[in-house]
Amino acid sequence: MTCSQKLLFRANRALIENLQPIPDALLSFEQQWIERSISESMTQQQPGSLSELRRMLEALIEQERGEEPPTARYVAQEMTLDEFKILVQEFALDGLTEAQVFYHLMPRLNLEAQMPMLRMMIDEFGSGNIQRSHTSLYKGLLKELGMPTDLESHIQANAEAGCSFPNMFCWLTMRADDPSYFAGVITYFETVVPFFFSCYTTLCDRLGIKAHTYYSEHVHIDVFHALEGQRLLKAMDNDRKLDYRKAWQGICMGRLITNNAFDQAVYKAQASKVAEGAAHA
Repeated sequence: MTCSQKLLFRANRALIENLQPIPDALLSFEQQWIERSISESMTQQQPGSLSELRRMLEALIEQERGEEPPTARYVAQEMTLDEFKILVQEFALDGLTEAQVFYHLMPRLNLEAQMPMLRMMIDEFGSGNIQRSHTSLYKGLLKELGMPTDLESHIQANAEAGCSFPNMFCWLTMRADDPSYFAGVITYFETVVPFFFSCYTTLCDRLGIKAHTYYSEHVHIDVFHALEGQRLLKAMDNDRKLDYRKAWQGICMGRLITNNAFDQAVYKAQASKVAEGAAHA
């Protein structure tokens, strides 16, 4: 069996939707990918307490605030509409299923830790208003761009890196041996999005994208979700269920996979522009 991130994504959906077991070969492929990502991203320093974990995360966030990636700068300042469509396509697998796998995490948390997760999920699903759910907002963006809104179309179109991002959350919520990995990733992710997504909101302003709410909503609400992530860490620590090293490994791994997915999506978009130019030469 030839394994790939795309096949793993399909298997994750079959498990979620139809309770169809994931083949052993794909589980082995997934474990090797996760272990490699942790190994490649791990720092020499490891936290030994919640306060130390928080200090290390804060230092990492401040570093990222001051270092705008060239790919993010390109999105904000130069990306064309056609290129943007490819970028949107590469994250559609996440946008069209956003936060659904979080449900699988909930029973693995103690009751106190479930509360901040529940508050985050309420926002993810539009406080019960389907029109305000993040998936509906993503569909609105796809419609404005004249793109399909069904999941299958985007599975077929996505590259490997685009599939890896949602696959990471499936592993974190359903198969990781400790919810600490997820607690680290979600706290990191919700903390960086409010400033990282500014490249998207700047692009939407520049190109006149009306369905920008998916991005602007994240810039607004994830400030609060970052606080909930800190409450999640604290609640797990109160119950002595937080593994500080695994939480930090989750942060580093999640950062690596997320940044790679974004960079590869931008490179794919840029390559399409080069190919189009060559075709008209």
